[in-house]
Order: sequence, then C-alpha cells, then structure tokens
Amino acid sequence: MLKVKRCVTPKAKVFRRHDWVYLTDHWRQGLPKTLSRQSRKLLESWIARRRPLVVARRQEGDAPDMLRLGLATPGKQRICVSVSAYAVLLRRPAPLLLEVIENAAKVWPEAMRELTAMIARIAPDTRVYGSLAWQHFAAEPSYCYLRPDSDIDLLFTPQDSAKLGAWIDLLRDFERRWPAPRLDGEIALRNGDFMSWREFAARPRKILVKGAESISLRQIEDIDSLLAARAA
Repeated sequence: MLKVKRCVTPKAKVFRRHDWVYLTDHWRQGLPKTLSRQSRKLLESWIARRRPLVVARRQEGDAPDMLRLGLATPGKQRICVSVSAYAVLLRRPAPLLLEVIENAAKVWPEAMRELTAMIARIAPDTRVYGSLAWQHFAAEPSYCYLRPDSDIDLLFTPQDSAKLGAWIDLLRDFERRWPAPRLDGEIALRNGDFMSWREFAARPRKILVKGAESISLRQIEDIDSLLAARAA
C-alpha cells in the first residue's frame, strides 16, 4: 500500500530532497512565465495522471513557503518548477528498492534476483530515486526510463556506522559479481544532509555534502562523528 502523508499546513522546510509530492488542482498558481509551453504541457500531462514530482534542493533566497520540484522525462529532459508548499496534497518518501525492483528485473533479471536477496537480508530499508523511481511512478510501458546502460540510484539512511559499512560492503560485493547495472546513489544523514556513497567509501579527507539549501565540503571525521553519535 502507498504510504503517504497528507500535508495540511505544510512548510517548505519539512520536505527533503528525494521526497515525492502529489499536488492539488491549484498547483499552476504562481508558475513562472519563463516555463516553456512544451514543459508546461509535459507537467500538466504527468500531474493529470495523479503522478508525483520529486523534491529538489532549495536555493538561497527562496521564500519560506516555496518548494522546488522536478520532473524527468524518459528522454532525460529535466523540468524544474517552483510552487507553493500549500499546493502539496500528499507527501511520501522515496520508494523502497524491494517495492520497485520488479521494474529493474525486466532489464537485468538474474542480477536483480541476487540483489533482491542481498538487500532483503542486510538492508531492506534501502530506497531508490532516479530512473528506477521514475519508472515506478510512471506505471506505463510507454514510459521507458530504464535501459541496459542505466544506473540504479540507491538511497540509504544508516542508523550507525556499522550498518553503513555493511551496506557499502553489500554494494561492492554485488558489483564484483555483476558488470551491470552500476549501483550509484547517496547516503542520507539524519540531519537532512546527503553524500555520495562511492565518495564516502573512498575515505577522502573532505567529502562533498548536499544540505537542505547548500553544498559544502565537510571533514570526513565530522561525518564519522555524526554516525557515532547516532549509535550512542
């Protein structure tokens, strides 16, 4: 069953990157006039079918109630739009990998059978974004987001460093066994920040962290401390 949260009096700050939102019929109010006719048509068609848009990172200077959303097309066109947070009817997190892996199994049947078993055993709360999530929400064969050269973008919120280490080991083990698909994605920290799992696994001195409104370089020891504090 779809797990969503009704937004009664939303504030933009309650939404995080990779959240998905369903809009009310009044979502068009306040759309920028710079939005092209083609982009507007694609947006209207997508939303009319009761499909969600994905939450993007806020920018400096955004109004408190403004929300940045995105729509990706199968042709890799990216449409960005800003709406009032009050235009949001429902909010839900990124879908769980185990909920949507059937779509990926159509492209990589054997590899997905093994990945399913590994994720179910070690990290069933792994979520997805990117092409696999779009394929799930499109829910129509005519929308083809996944191809043999597509990546799978994973999203994991670790409870502590030990669980994060086990998750990274899982991804590395899978990629040693299977040349495709490539497992990309991010680690979601409890404070609302995100970082590339590949970059973190490489253990650089500083790591790029995507926050709610900005991108910055952080000492990797700070990330380790954050994970350790969560475990305590």
